Amino acid sequence: MNKLTEFLNLLDKSIDENTFVRLTLSKNRDRNTLLKKVIIKLAIVKKKVKFSVIYREDRKDITKNFDLKEGKMIIENMLRQSFQIANLFTIQNDYVLEIKGLKNHIKIQKPTFTSLPKRSHDKLKEPLTTQINYLAELGILDRVGRVQKDKGDKYKQIQKFIEIIESLIRKNKAIKETNGLKIFDMGSGKGYLTFALYDYLTNNANLKSEVVGVEIREDLIHFCNETAQKVGFENLSFEKGFISNYELSKADILIALHACDTATDDAIFKGIQAEANLIICAPCCHKQIRKQMNTVPPLDSVTNFGILKERQAEIVTDTIRALLLEASGYKTKVFEFISTEHTGKNVMIVAEKNTDAPKNDLYLEKVKKLKDQFGIEFHYLEKLLGLYTS
Repeated sequence: MNKLTEFLNLLDKSIDENTFVRLTLSKNRDRNTLLKKVIIKLAIVKKKVKFSVIYREDRKDITKNFDLKEGKMIIENMLRQSFQIANLFTIQNDYVLEIKGLKNHIKIQKPTFTSLPKRSHDKLKEPLTTQINYLAELGILDRVGRVQKDKGDKYKQIQKFIEIIESLIRKNKAIKETNGLKIFDMGSGKGYLTFALYDYLTNNANLKSEVVGVEIREDLIHFCNETAQKVGFENLSFEKGFISNYELSKADILIALHACDTATDDAIFKGIQAEANLIICAPCCHKQIRKQMNTVPPLDSVTNFGILKERQAEIVTDTIRALLLEASGYKTKVFEFISTEHTGKNVMIVAEKNTDAPKNDLYLEKVKKLKDQFGIEFHYLEKLLGLYTS
């Protein structure tokens, strides 16, 4: 195998293994040409990975995009006919091809770059996560940064979640000034959002953070810990535990996304106990209140229909959660996390610690009126907070 073929194989391998950063061609054989250098990058254009080729002339740059197959042919032709030096930059090694007549050489050097660049080329909102390695390991993206066929909704959830986190942290002085954040994701599952949160805080927001995912399924704990080590997320770990009995003394941010039914209340309670500055929940299932609802006219007409009773139970459950958080000294918002087009579990409760919180009697009175209106004996979070007496 000649050196040019070997070099082109290294190029193919870097793209297949998602280590490619860029390729530069220089030292044109024709000294009279305007074309002095060519810079080749990868770009995602209309959801397809392409070569973005910049032809650098004396006074201007010309950029063209090519499909990978066509681009490789163009690169090979330029090396055979025009350029004598090619620098292939990957996150594993740098490779330098020198073409001198029939004597070609490849030098292997330490990598200039240790992380991958963003691939987006379309004029779309740039993702707030900086790496695609972990998204590939989690099965969201393929090895060249494309969203997997059945993971589009999950990818949108991740990006939306990071947008929300970015907004909350930007406005939260206590979080920004904390030296070493301690963050817990209760019921972390496969860790999609846990990884994204760690990546954003560490690599975008430059906040020193320790993130712990709490999960009961050992296979997921093992998978997530192994993946965190593989992608170099040193301060991200996953531990076994039920939310209800997990020992949590102090937290800056507590997250519980899609913890089922009263597990959401367990997480909220843990966050309040730990005096978390931020509590972020996306509730799932609302059986505890739905089973208790016993309405009288005219509300009985609404709850007479199963689907409407279920939706009403969701609204009442999350309203009481928000009021109890307010009563515990938190400024609380409830909003749509992401469109129902991507997930039915689309309500998010965000509570920020409020040092100027008013007396809690007002909120507790509102909780009592809601319970009376819907014939509810108690809300599980009430019991956890010691606010319910039979």
